[in-house]
Order: sequence, then structure tokens, then C-alpha cells
Amino acid sequence: MTAGWTLSAGLAAVIAAVPGSHLAVPANALATCVYPLRDRHGAWTTHGLPLWPVALYVALDEQHRCLYTGAVQRGTTQRPDMNAIRHRTAEHYRGNEPPEARATWHYLWVIPLNHGLPRTDLEEWETQVRRRTASAQTRRSRLLRPAA
Repeated sequence: MTAGWTLSAGLAAVIAAVPGSHLAVPANALATCVYPLRDRHGAWTTHGLPLWPVALYVALDEQHRCLYTGAVQRGTTQRPDMNAIRHRTAEHYRGNEPPEARATWHYLWVIPLNHGLPRTDLEEWETQVRRRTASAQTRRSRLLRPAA
């Protein structure tokens, strides 16, 4: 299996700059927004994931290497879906999408964003994060475009 970059404070700083002021945590705290996807017995769980409706996320393996990048935005500004990250991650597990997800994802790096963002901004930032993390399991996406 090939993996992308390993999460580090330097990578977190680069990623924090992508959404800039729309980041919902202090930029210097972003490297700590990593949550386990396995319980103490090794079973998949989303219970430890934060409650947040809009985020970019990067799936990490046991060594914190970047595997997959995605985005989630659910609910509205007036009625945000606070379980958005948990539900989206559970969908990845149920569908085993990408096919390696169940076996290789051990942590989720959550990049929480402010509510009410235009979807086009979120999609653009997702593409930028994918490129910066070299997420190897992100195979095809309408969001991946040639570099400008």
C-alpha cells in the first residue's frame, strides 16, 4: 500500500492556510485534531469523532500517513447537522469506499470549518488539501483537476 505525506506540524500549518480565516480552530491547534477510528479492541468506531457540520478530513493509517481526503457539509446555517463527520465516516465504512478504508483507516484528521461556507469554496479547498497531502486512496474525483 502506498500512502501520502505523514501528518506533522509543518503539514498542518500548510493545510491550515488553505481555508485560512474559515478554519474553526486556531491554526496552531490543527495538528491535534486527530481522532481514532478504532476502539481499544480494534473495531471501527465513529464515537470519538467531533460533532461538527462542515469539515475537510484526511484518513490516516497507523503511522499517521495520509490516505484519503474528503469534505463534508450537512445541514444549513440555521440547522447544522452536528453529526455530519460521524455520519460521513460511517458511510465510508459501510460502503468500504475506498475499498481499502476498513482495513487501513485508523485515524481521522478533522479540519473543522465555520458554518455557512459556499459549497464551491469547500470543494476548491478539498482539492487543495488532496494535493498537499498526496492522499493515495483518493483515486478519481470530479474535484481533482489539473493544476493551474
